[in-house]
Amino acid sequence: MAMANNKTLYFTCNEEKITYPCEGCSKEFCLVHLNEHKQILNDQLNHITNDYNEFKQTINEQKQNSQIHSLIKQIDEWERNSIEMIQQKAKESKEVVIKSSETCINDIEMKFNDLNEQIKEIHKENNFNEINLNYLTNQLREIKEELNNPLKISIQQNSRSLINEISIILSKKSKFSKWKQDAITVAGGNGQGQQLYQLYGPAGLFIDKNKNIFIADFGNDRIVEWKCNATEGQIIVGEKGRGYQMDQLNQPTDVIVDQQNHSIIIADQGNRRVVQWMNQNQQILIDNIYCSCLAMDKHGFLYVSD
Repeated sequence: MAMANNKTLYFTCNEEKITYPCEGCSKEFCLVHLNEHKQILNDQLNHITNDYNEFKQTINEQKQNSQIHSLIKQIDEWERNSIEMIQQKAKESKEVVIKSSETCINDIEMKFNDLNEQIKEIHKENNFNEINLNYLTNQLREIKEELNNPLKISIQQNSRSLINEISIILSKKSKFSKWKQDAITVAGGNGQGQQLYQLYGPAGLFIDKNKNIFIADFGNDRIVEWKCNATEGQIIVGEKGRGYQMDQLNQPTDVIVDQQNHSIIIADQGNRRVVQWMNQNQQILIDNIYCSCLAMDKHGFLYVSD
């Protein structure tokens, strides 16, 4: 609240009184109504605080959601069953490899023992020639090669999955998904300020079919248009600064362009109204509303969040 003004005719009381301006709504109040106005603002703040506390409680309750714990238990059970199946399959495969290796060694040992008996028999009979020696040499070489060469065993992975795969189906995707680091600045980006190449607390925006961006420049009490690839904006509404006159704005929060009627509709939150600008003519569409966001459907119906 600012310093008091000199006595003027105060229309609410219909008396000459000292008035006090409110910077938030740009209206004048006598001392009595100023205190009432402060109380209304305090009530609104308390209402917002209560909503915040209720929502915080809801978040804490959601953290203890039994459904989430049930889903986690299902995932844990799937994990245990899958690990058990994999371990069992691995155990069976190892047993096959070990058994095959032992069988191969046993076969080689049997061939070696048989060859050894043949050599003993030749020594005993003492009746042999080059053919017998070549045969023994070849047999021994083949047994050595069979022992030195690795087993003809390989692992073949089946394309059909051993375990049942699971997936999480989200009916509602989180809005806080990871942003890919390839964004570019299309408006502002030159620090906070009121120059045409600056913005001050930008709120809602609208992009038309030509990719021009209309921005509700909240802190500068104006609507600016940034044409595609422009280096500075153009003031569309709000050249006269903050105020409650028809050609002024007070902390606008959103803007949409009605391209059918060639008009601009603004959520003039500080003045508690929704206004329409058409060919430099202004009209109040909705009055006495703490408007925040705007939307328009394909039929031209306007939606306002209060």
